Amino acid sequence: MIRVLTVSLLSLVVACGESFVPPSAVTDFRIVGAKTEVQGDPARANPSPGDSVQVSLLAVDQGVPEDEASGEPTLTPGLLQWELVPCVPLPVTLGVPICGLEITPCEGCEATPPQDPLGTPIVRFPVPSQEVLDTLEASSVLLQGVVCSNGKPTSRDAILRFVRGETDELEPCQGDPVQADRLIEGRFVTITIPIEGDPSDPNLNPEIRTIIVDNDDNAPWPPPYDQEVPRDAPSTGCAAGLSEEQQMGLPRAGDPPLTLNLVVTPESLQTYTVDEMELTEEIQVSWLADGGGYQSSFSFISEPANSVLTSWQPPASVPDDGQLVRFTVVIRDGRGGTDWAERGLCILSPESDASPP
Repeated sequence: MIRVLTVSLLSLVVACGESFVPPSAVTDFRIVGAKTEVQGDPARANPSPGDSVQVSLLAVDQGVPEDEASGEPTLTPGLLQWELVPCVPLPVTLGVPICGLEITPCEGCEATPPQDPLGTPIVRFPVPSQEVLDTLEASSVLLQGVVCSNGKPTSRDAILRFVRGETDELEPCQGDPVQADRLIEGRFVTITIPIEGDPSDPNLNPEIRTIIVDNDDNAPWPPPYDQEVPRDAPSTGCAAGLSEEQQMGLPRAGDPPLTLNLVVTPESLQTYTVDEMELTEEIQVSWLADGGGYQSSFSFISEPANSVLTSWQPPASVPDDGQLVRFTVVIRDGRGGTDWAERGLCILSPESDASPP
């Protein structure tokens, strides 16, 4: 993998033309979000010099069917391992950011192998002093490195050479797959964390209040995946454990599109000042799912609204025992604040038109 192909978490490539898969379609392993929280004040998104921060990464992948033959747990994404490096960037104006000074210590920056099979990257490290930032003319800090699904990251030395700009090539993962029947997938990530410009009026993380399935009665998201989707939930067979009453509230393959209503807290759209001009944040919404299709991959929430609608088309066909579709919604305020929510729907097979004997 060469440096020019490095994927940044803060941007998504939008393809044009019907032959391309839309950004909303989760078909492979991806890192789609990074949330920064100042330790001791987790509502704050941007740290000040001397603060300690916690950065959480959000990984998604296409759901995996249950494999009863192997007896191994089905994980979506697969077992994650990572090697991450926090640093102060060099003052470059073009290209991928380059680390000038590594930040130590870093708690959780290495997980090879992880102690928790269901673990996802959550790291903590201190932000250097203003004097150190001024020395490198830095207005942000970076978190860069490799996250692997079903494999082990390449050596730390190789990653350090890459983030320092000493080489343009990096193979993200190495060795044998953890599960032999699954591919190793690796992603290089770059997260830019802005330093707070006005500590008296800090940038706060936006917050998702709820997601509503608008099927004529503004129903809440139907259980059992109305808060999250366990990573060990297989993509097939979800209908087997549902009661007749639970199945009544679920969509079926080939149904008309569902309308989803995302609501954020009113405080999510903060006002702030730039060059004595008062502005209000606009929330960018990224819609993702590993089945069916969205009307649009992106939406925006602007004042005075605090919600936005989109439509999602269920898949045309699913297995007889149902298909679990994983939904992920990521919101960003454009100044470093992020939030996300995960939901799931069990899509049932169409009802039979045949009359009973």
